[in-house]
Amino acid sequence: MINDPARWRSDYQRDGYLVIEDALDKPTLDRLRRGIEKITADPDGFPPHLKRWLDFERDFIKRKPQYNELAVSQVGNAVRNIGELPLFDPMFAELIVYPPLLDVLQVLFASTEFQFYNYKCIVKAPRVSSKSQWRRDLPYLEHSTPNLITAMLCLDPMTERNGATVVLPGTHRIGHEPAKPGDKDIPETDLPAVPRVTVTCPAGAAVLFHVNIIHGGGANRSEHPRPNIIGIWAGPDTYPVTASRLAYHGLMPRSADPARQRQVRMSFPRLFAQSAMDNAQEARSAMCARESPHGG
Repeated sequence: MINDPARWRSDYQRDGYLVIEDALDKPTLDRLRRGIEKITADPDGFPPHLKRWLDFERDFIKRKPQYNELAVSQVGNAVRNIGELPLFDPMFAELIVYPPLLDVLQVLFASTEFQFYNYKCIVKAPRVSSKSQWRRDLPYLEHSTPNLITAMLCLDPMTERNGATVVLPGTHRIGHEPAKPGDKDIPETDLPAVPRVTVTCPAGAAVLFHVNIIHGGGANRSEHPRPNIIGIWAGPDTYPVTASRLAYHGLMPRSADPARQRQVRMSFPRLFAQSAMDNAQEARSAMCARESPHGG
């Protein structure tokens, strides 16, 4: 990933969204892709406490048939969304502390004091997925300010044919109160007359956008799935205003507060134990090099 904070800030502030290629290194990308494939291969086989977080295309069509020309009988058990990803596999939880993404978030929030809200996956199953309605994310999230960012990690290429996200640049520039509950599903006739941008990008890219930007997406009629992991992050002094809390909600992986740092280390002991061992090994190697008569 090319480190370009000036462009990140400029694009995000001007347009309300930002695309960064190669945000995910290949080993991480491959691991995440396999993890999603494992979930979608046999979604009906999960126990109730996990299956409750799976939203199937068949159920979405019953709720909103206008977003898919196919009948319930034609979509099988295709998964639309996977909620609460960290509950399905620890690697999804550990993605909360993935450094390249945190680097970008720290620039966009202009602070280390941002916090995690949740991770889910929009699957866009091949051949049968529904379209995504025009919407803003803020009304779903119900926080005290609109200083939140949606961070989308693309596990496969996003193309027009497989239902790439479409954004309306600049539509993030509204206050908190004007974002109303009806913005969860905005009719085509109510969209502002601004250009639309289809966000296409390679696998491993990150697309970050303000939660007030209007966005949607087409159906996936290609032969391949188009899974995107979606993370929501809240900026400084931005807090939930409902009773709902999600897995690892409130972790602050870049905080300067020692108590918050300790919370993160305790949440991911495997990761930080390995890091401590690596640091100790580096220190021992450096000491040996200094003590060696042949050292530089």
